[in-house]
Amino acid sequence: MDFLQSYAAFFEEKLQNLNFPEKPETLYEPQRYILRNGGKRIRPALTLISCGLCGSDTERAMPAALAVELLHNFTLIHDDIMDQADSRRGEPSIHKKWDIATAILAGDSMFTYSMLQLQNLPGEIDHKRVSYIFLNSVNTVCEGQALDMEFENRSDVTVGEYHQMIGGKTGALISAAMQMGGLCGGASEEQLHKLSVIGESLGLAFQIQDDWLDVVADPEAFGKRKAGDIYEGKKTFLMLTALERCTRDEREMVLGWMKAKPLSSNQVDEVISLFETYGVITDTRNHFLNAYSRAEKELEQFGESNFKQDLQQLIKFLKNRES
Repeated sequence: MDFLQSYAAFFEEKLQNLNFPEKPETLYEPQRYILRNGGKRIRPALTLISCGLCGSDTERAMPAALAVELLHNFTLIHDDIMDQADSRRGEPSIHKKWDIATAILAGDSMFTYSMLQLQNLPGEIDHKRVSYIFLNSVNTVCEGQALDMEFENRSDVTVGEYHQMIGGKTGALISAAMQMGGLCGGASEEQLHKLSVIGESLGLAFQIQDDWLDVVADPEAFGKRKAGDIYEGKKTFLMLTALERCTRDEREMVLGWMKAKPLSSNQVDEVISLFETYGVITDTRNHFLNAYSRAEKELEQFGESNFKQDLQQLIKFLKNRES
């Protein structure tokens, strides 16, 4: 993503200059550790781009971009604990490298530090509204995570509920990142609405595309086991769509396999066969492409600028990604 390199370099310099205290080491070293381990930095880039889209210097939005990235990493620390994940970005997760108590506290501190970044916004920006959008997104992320956890023990999850869960876990922070950037850039109410829709659409598209790639992507390019979500009995967009379309007997059979997860190779093959029989793979691709198109349509209504071109390139890149 060379077209984002200038944003990434600008942001990375500011991120590395954040002054985490040296002591207590068990509080701040885990925070430095997860930030050193990288990440795509797409959310802060979207904050900066949104500010530029609305006609202002991206520097004005840097405190908001830092807040968004710190918050994102806070959610990753706590997600890894809840998911009992041993690694993150190819390195041991914080609760594995240290322990659960250390990870919880480091995450809590990072959340607080993310909010403190907003105190550095220029005085003429509506701090109260930026903070409201930011904190509301935090709560929506928590709602999405709670739904995701509830889904594990339910056999009646609908595609609509899955959309709601994605809107919380993935879409809310992306949407907030763009709205916060817009507010820093002096966005009109109409522009703020468009930025919100773009962010929500990108979050929805990205997650459903991830579900789709799990089934169709080259495992080496994707970096994950092919059909890994099916083996683990996850309720993805494809699985829920298939369960809504298949016969009652097929539904009971698959739900039984999912309860006794992991699924066998033969069971996974049969699930993929169901996806093909009911047109799930093709329809899923159309679904996430439509979401990307919705984002592109909203973006078209902004004036021409390098920022608009960069966001158009990002959407095009995401649409065609294989990992």
